[in-house]
Amino acid sequence: MRLEKSSILLIGAVLFATVLALLPVTDTLGREHIDASFKRALAVAAIARGLNGVISVAQGTEVGIQPAGVGVNFSPGEILDPINDLVERFSWIMLLSSSSLGVQKVLLAMSAWHGLLLVLVGIALLLIGSHFFSRHERLRGVLARLFVFVLILRFMMPLVAIANEMVYRTFLEADYNASSAQLKSARNQINEINKEVSDSTDIPSGFIERATEFYKTAVDKVDFEKRFDRYREAAGSIGENTVNMIVVFVMQTLVFPLVFIAILLGILRRVAFWRGTP
Repeated sequence: MRLEKSSILLIGAVLFATVLALLPVTDTLGREHIDASFKRALAVAAIARGLNGVISVAQGTEVGIQPAGVGVNFSPGEILDPINDLVERFSWIMLLSSSSLGVQKVLLAMSAWHGLLLVLVGIALLLIGSHFFSRHERLRGVLARLFVFVLILRFMMPLVAIANEMVYRTFLEADYNASSAQLKSARNQINEINKEVSDSTDIPSGFIERATEFYKTAVDKVDFEKRFDRYREAAGSIGENTVNMIVVFVMQTLVFPLVFIAILLGILRRVAFWRGTP
């Protein structure tokens, strides 16, 4: 039986798509991208926990310091309270993002399920055989729709993972790197201020020691207004970069995957209801 050129091209495309579906290339790429995103999420979650810890320590150092009987009020908690609330909410968002990545990893494993691959191969063989042993165009159309339907199911999650990583590297990676570095710097800065405040709150008991400590504190160490400004600067940096990081992970782990999946589901729907040539 002599095949038409269109049938030969179709058979070649079916064979190529089937072989590609059986190879683990796209699954490996998709898994690597999801794992990379998961590691980023865990790293940022660790930064958030560290920020929450140093901020809690800073809030606990809100005391009235009285070197040599002279009262000085130092209240970092007034500045850091709103930031601490933001960081706690950020931790919840990171948990949601990590959960989304976990679900994507499970769906990726399901797309490589052997049962799905067997169904795909079976439909491919029937579709190829229909061009040799059947003249029923309607049967070919049904098999073609089934093949494309299962093929999209096979490649949906790998394609989503690969496309999502490409979008991240193109539009979000620079913001992630900059905000991550700034948040680490702010965490270290607050930690250093906490240590300075802790060291300066020790009140000597003797008169001479108190006088000496007062002079040393007044001249060299205790600049509460400057420290207050440093807390304020760190708080501003945390607020801005936390919001940037929220945008990065919401877009990467929620918005973009849902958009890509919606597009592919729309294609699936069109394939399912496409009737072809009667």
